[in-house]
This record gives sequence, C-alpha cells and structure tokens, in this order.
Amino acid sequence: MDKKMICGVLVTMIGLIFSVFTFIYSALNPCIYNGIDGLLGSLLGTDMLIPFIISMIVMLSGLGYCFWCAYKKTN
Repeated sequence: MDKKMICGVLVTMIGLIFSVFTFIYSALNPCIYNGIDGLLGSLLGTDMLIPFIISMIVMLSGLGYCFWCAYKKTN
C-alpha cells in the first residue's frame, strides 16, 4: 500500500466519522422543521444538513480516490 492509498483511506475515515457524528446528533435531537419530520426534519432543525452533505461528499471522494489508486494501470 502506497502513500496515496493511505491518504485516501484517511480522507474516507474523516468523512465517515463526521457523517456518523452528524447523523447521530440529528437522530438524538428530533425536530419538526416547518412541518418536515423524520431524519430530514431533524437534520434541518439541528442545522446539520449542510455538514452532513459535505462530510458525505468528503467520504465518497476519499473512497473514489482509494478505488482509483487501487485499480489504476501502471506501465
């Protein structure tokens, strides 16, 4: 495993940790936001929707980078 792959794994883990934190925080603090209930209402009510989206993007980009490093062709 090279350094690029380790970097991709670290970015994936950071995104996963933040997305799990925002998910759990919103689930433990249920809200009804302008008639929207459920997980989306909780994410909106606790102002965690944008951090959740950003952390999911970070996690998926790190995962994509890991796959790209793992399956790229070397000459």
